[in-house]
Amino acid sequence: MTLLLCSFIFLSASVFSQSSSNSGDFNNTISNLSSAAAVPYVSPASNSFGSNLNTGWVTKAPAATKLSFSLDLKIIAMGSVIGDDQRTFSTNGLFRFTSSQADELVQNIPTPTDRADIKSQILNSEFNVGISGPTIVGSADSRVKVVFPGKTYTTSDGLRQYTVTQQDIILQDVKGFLDGISLFPTAAIQLGVGTFMGTNFAFRWFPKVNIKDLGDFTYWGIGATHNPAVWFDGADLPIDISFGIFYQDLQVGTIFETKATQFGIYGSKTLGSVIAFTPYFGITTESATTTINYDYEYTDGNNTTQKTNVNFELKTTLYLDDTIFFNWHL
Repeated sequence: MTLLLCSFIFLSASVFSQSSSNSGDFNNTISNLSSAAAVPYVSPASNSFGSNLNTGWVTKAPAATKLSFSLDLKIIAMGSVIGDDQRTFSTNGLFRFTSSQADELVQNIPTPTDRADIKSQILNSEFNVGISGPTIVGSADSRVKVVFPGKTYTTSDGLRQYTVTQQDIILQDVKGFLDGISLFPTAAIQLGVGTFMGTNFAFRWFPKVNIKDLGDFTYWGIGATHNPAVWFDGADLPIDISFGIFYQDLQVGTIFETKATQFGIYGSKTLGSVIAFTPYFGITTESATTTINYDYEYTDGNNTTQKTNVNFELKTTLYLDDTIFFNWHL
């Protein structure tokens, strides 16, 4: 079991590290994006985290006893497949330009004094722009593009006008950070303990791992399943039914934190003894909230770099998710 866990930890860390090895620190990447662009850029990661966390909690119902001992230690390996539709985004929203980007916009203004004047006006303004390009799981060979809409400016003395035409500004530091990753992996050690009044308790944990350019990955969870048959002595049901509730918290670096919950009804039936076969199913309501927190950097009219804290939540809710699995016990 230890070897299997170490192998999956190594695989997970390797997938992220190799994908991000040429992309630089993620804080530097996302600091170039306003919230309008950051939301679609990180959404594939948020969706994958939420989907992964709510996987594999229950494999069988607790015993219908008021007091007995059971211990179940296992490794949960989870993964979300990344579709092609998650690799790029296109949106519109507010954006502020940096000094170097403003220099690109005003490079055709002939007079240095007027060029500096119009640049200052651009830096003091926020623009509604088109933003498109790779998401966090897109290609590292692509860059996010911001479309300046074009605008006519009057110099501060009111004597001259210049039209800054529509232009594409390429954000060289913002590319597919995970470079076309095809599977978003997560793993956990899960310990189940029971049974008390028909209830089993489950605990999940993942050792802290530093993922290159992303930061420390930490994960824990807790939950319980209850078999109501414990209250009906002598009841002989064709399958074991249980109700469950689970909560999890996952953090990646200082930017990502995902909290997930699951409520469900589960059914199972163990067949055999020495070699046991347990088909089981679940009908669940699942939700996950990913909080994104970072500093957005831009340049003001005094040519000074400014930082604005950006904090937003991405929520994923899946109602009545049904699953059917099979479990072998040797």
